Amino acid sequence: MASLRMLLSAVLLSITMLAWPQAGSGAAKSCTENMNDIYKEVEKSDFLDYVTNKEKKASVSGKTQEYLTDTLPAFKAACPTEAKSIKDLENGNYLKKLAAIRKKREKAERHIKAPAFGSGAGEDRDLDDLELQR
Repeated sequence: MASLRMLLSAVLLSITMLAWPQAGSGAAKSCTENMNDIYKEVEKSDFLDYVTNKEKKASVSGKTQEYLTDTLPAFKAACPTEAKSIKDLENGNYLKKLAAIRKKREKAERHIKAPAFGSGAGEDRDLDDLELQR
């Protein structure tokens, strides 16, 4: 119950932050700035979903999807000019791009091999020389 209240308050806070003018400037954030903030939050929550799912061996993007369903309707009403970005988030294309980038990075990391200790021809001699010098 407490987690539900916390989630609801976080959602309400994020919606309020989207609609609230910036402190000190007297002007509201532009639609582009708000869209960038949404993209950053989606990246963070998608990564957290990925890490959680990897541990649980599941494939549900729960927090990201909840964030999008809570945030996008209010943003869509406030900024209809960002229709292409909203569409990318709604149909999942942006999440697919994030997954593709993550897989590409994992594949690149698999191909990096650390050199084994003592694999070089001269390294064994260097260690033997250190032993003899004592």
